Amino acid sequence: MPGLYFGIILLVSFGCINCYKIPSPTVELLETGFSVSIPDEEGVKVVAFNVNRNRNFTSLTREGQYNVRLVEPQDGRWTSTFSSTPLRAQDSIYLWTTVQHQKAIYQDLSLPMSVCNLGGNYRPKGCSPNDDDFSDDNQLSTEGSTPESSVPSVCEPSDTQISPQFTTPICKGQLLFEETFDQLNESLWIHDVRLPLDSKDAEFVLYDGKAKVIDGNLVIEPLLWSSYRPDLPISNSRLDLSERCTGTHNRLKECVLHSMGSGPSGIMPPIVTPRICTKETFAFQYGRIEIRAKLPKGDWIIPLLLLEPLTEWYGQSGYESGQLRVALARGNSVLRMPRGKLVDGRSLYGGPVLSTDAHQREDLWLSKRKISHFGDDFHTYGLEWGSNRLLFSVDGQVYGEMLNGFAELDENPRWKQGGPMAPFDRMFYISLGLSVGGFGDFVDNLRTATYEKPWTNYHPQAKLQFHQSQEQWLPTWKQPSLKIDYIRVFAN
Repeated sequence: MPGLYFGIILLVSFGCINCYKIPSPTVELLETGFSVSIPDEEGVKVVAFNVNRNRNFTSLTREGQYNVRLVEPQDGRWTSTFSSTPLRAQDSIYLWTTVQHQKAIYQDLSLPMSVCNLGGNYRPKGCSPNDDDFSDDNQLSTEGSTPESSVPSVCEPSDTQISPQFTTPICKGQLLFEETFDQLNESLWIHDVRLPLDSKDAEFVLYDGKAKVIDGNLVIEPLLWSSYRPDLPISNSRLDLSERCTGTHNRLKECVLHSMGSGPSGIMPPIVTPRICTKETFAFQYGRIEIRAKLPKGDWIIPLLLLEPLTEWYGQSGYESGQLRVALARGNSVLRMPRGKLVDGRSLYGGPVLSTDAHQREDLWLSKRKISHFGDDFHTYGLEWGSNRLLFSVDGQVYGEMLNGFAELDENPRWKQGGPMAPFDRMFYISLGLSVGGFGDFVDNLRTATYEKPWTNYHPQAKLQFHQSQEQWLPTWKQPSLKIDYIRVFAN
């Protein structure tokens, strides 16, 4: 909301006692739109509503499709009426509310609301089993995801929540999402176009380009900078991603690239790779995800099979709101730690990401070792995510379990204000891509069969060091693509 934050303290304390709490908003259907309201209370100065239809909020700093800033209550309530095309039975409403109370700002993101569960005198067709019209021509297409048709014959209620919501209860074991990649449905999968922001963790890539579907598999293939922009030198140049950029945190850093050769900015990212996600179309809280994939082979390549937080509830930097790696294996055929431990593509890892530090990150991961590289064949990688544990599997065999208690790590005091699984007690979406190099997945002093890791973590010219060793790592990129056969999400 433009102007709402100017000169006002933004309250971020999760442990505040006797603080104002935003009441649950009331949403009522109208024939030509809907209304949103909250009751007035002493001390409330300004109220703002942001609303999306069939689209998740990816940041609490971006305006919704419908938005308003109110400075006066009416009849004891802060109320706004939004005119829109008639809402349909299968629509979901996403709402976040901002309130200035005294000199502090409070924000609250409501759970997605099914239109059929809203109040008001208007009820769209399709909300009753007797209605003839169950269709929604305006609903965002999610071909590849599976609707309520796969409900088990006997419904045992599930803890799983999804966004957008189903209009019927979710049952344990129910298939909630399925993507077989017969084609790339770009209304479901959103392409990232941005530079990684976190300099403490940033991989040596630019996320851009289109993922492909070949023979029923999603294919994510990395490119050298020279192939991506042969007209633009890797040093002493500038690139503005402009309106294509999907960065939401710091658009100046995520969307405008500068390279100054030997200066602090170094060079352009040596590698450019597609990355896709369901940030705006599908997210879930608790459930079981299966990804059948063939992982890449090639030095310093990392596959990204991720669950990422839909809203950064616990913080916006350093993985304060968490990330879940469904599975990863480093692309190197041979890779040894300084004391000889092998951490190459024959070692599979899964687990949470809660830190930018490579040592701390790997200490939390679960692992499985086998005699061949995980990129040699397709495997089915699984993560069962519940309200009190994480369970990791490959080809149906469980190789590790992690119980709750991440708050005890003292990485983020806000986690203590969440549930037992905090920060993994919120909605997460699916993210797929590749990472190359960087500081978060490769500790220093690693060694391949023939050479040492060619860059030093946190060195201002780490990207340049990596780029200058291209004659060592590029010949190993015989199979650098990530291939995904299918993805399924089931209710717990």
